[in-house]
Amino acid sequence: MTETRPDENLLGEARELILVSADATGAPQETPLPFVYDDGVVYLLAHSAADWYQNVQRDQGVVLRVERRGFRGRARPPNAKQRPQASAQITALFKRKYGAAVLKDWPLQAQRPVTIDIQF
Repeated sequence: MTETRPDENLLGEARELILVSADATGAPQETPLPFVYDDGVVYLLAHSAADWYQNVQRDQGVVLRVERRGFRGRARPPNAKQRPQASAQITALFKRKYGAAVLKDWPLQAQRPVTIDIQF
């Protein structure tokens, strides 16, 4: 049996994080977002072409802040071919954590999933 880190408990229980990504000029942009955490990976969903989504496409290095704890990560937006399957999987995780109402106005084709590998 593997032992759970306290950081993993925090990531698993928190309802929101702050994504710090670099905008087009390289300046940090902070965006509060709902998220799902599972086994060293944070999952995010953008609605269409959100600014933060454009940022992580340009520069995958990000910082995540949850409560008082910061985590470095590497974002992996899927390519167009992978996007429908990734969106469906991540949507299911979001619905399990937040309930179906959280994504009711987000058609599947408008969702932009992002996977972030956490560096502990």
